[in-house]
Amino acid sequence: MKEFFRQRLNLHQKNMQRYLKYVFNDHFALTMTFLVGGLGLYYSNILKTLPKGFIWGTPIVLVIWLVALQIGQFASLAKPADAVFLLPKEKQMRDYLTQAFKYSCYLPFGVLLLIGGATMPLVVLSTGKNFSSFAFFLVILWCLKFSQLQIQRMALFQDMEKAVKNAFVLWWIISLATLSVGLFIYPLIGVLVAFLQAYLFHNLCWQKMQAPLDWDKMITTEQHRLYRLYRFINLFTDVPEITAQIKRRKYLDGILSKITFNQKNTYLYLYARRFIRGTEFSGLYLRLLGLGSILLVFITERWFALGVGVLFIYLIGFQLLPLYHQFQYMTSAQLYPVAEQQKLSALQTLLRMALLVVALIFSVISSLVVASWMDRGIIVLSFFVIAVLFVELYVPYRLKKNQ
Repeated sequence: MKEFFRQRLNLHQKNMQRYLKYVFNDHFALTMTFLVGGLGLYYSNILKTLPKGFIWGTPIVLVIWLVALQIGQFASLAKPADAVFLLPKEKQMRDYLTQAFKYSCYLPFGVLLLIGGATMPLVVLSTGKNFSSFAFFLVILWCLKFSQLQIQRMALFQDMEKAVKNAFVLWWIISLATLSVGLFIYPLIGVLVAFLQAYLFHNLCWQKMQAPLDWDKMITTEQHRLYRLYRFINLFTDVPEITAQIKRRKYLDGILSKITFNQKNTYLYLYARRFIRGTEFSGLYLRLLGLGSILLVFITERWFALGVGVLFIYLIGFQLLPLYHQFQYMTSAQLYPVAEQQKLSALQTLLRMALLVVALIFSVISSLVVASWMDRGIIVLSFFVIAVLFVELYVPYRLKKNQ
């Protein structure tokens, strides 16, 4: 079964690599470089303003670490056909799940390493501990995540609902206590407690597990995990596993009624309905708009707020560009005597409205946060100028380049 899992993992990784080259493209690298660099600079400046022994620093780190522990799920890589073809091999599935558990640890352990390292300056400032104590905190976090994954694996067996619920309650209590001991008292004691709880959960959730495997639950859980992963990838490229849903959204009919039903509005009519009633583009638009708005609420520095706002205006516009190709294989649109140039004009009209709304919301938020009227004027003017430049100059250039 070890070899079987290795083969399945290779297929899974090959499938992911096919999509990840679209996720980690030049635009994403540029965006992340700017965003991470900006946030790092902003974080550094905030730390310089805080006094030594900052009393709220430790509770903030505690909350961040507890949230970070929720990142990463148990990945069984199970497929729907396993319930039929692997059922005779159920006794050997423990070896398969052991390999799956090891694979499931890689991503969350890496994320905890990064988040733990990023929060260490605040820990040092708040508690007075040395940076060398990072190794202790990292071991604590890894042990707690190890235990949480043990519980998630236990949930794949039959009649474990009550046991899983109790185990999660116990895990939360122990995690809060262990991290508190490490942060407020002494990290080494936290490490000892973390090792003990890891041994306890491993023994209870795996070594003494005798229940039969719940195949349907294991397959459903894995399908849901992959669906969430594909939804993220779908922000950057089309994923066949994700099918867009159509929702009526009658409350938006007032917007659609503004588009008159005649030949010159053929593509604008199609693009607007695809954008508003399809969950794919409207969901992406709202998620990026919400994320950008939340970030701007906490940014009081003029140039950083300007950079973040411009970045999200660009991202939203760029992610909506695939609308241009949505109806290129629709036979009726090809047969109908509609000029090709109308597609570009219709897309620009839709993007102009969408990005101006974004610019307006970002301007209102930034105007409430930044201090001076000059800063507000610069930010508001820049947001609207960037939105217009993106639609009038970048969109034609980008679409022509892709043809």
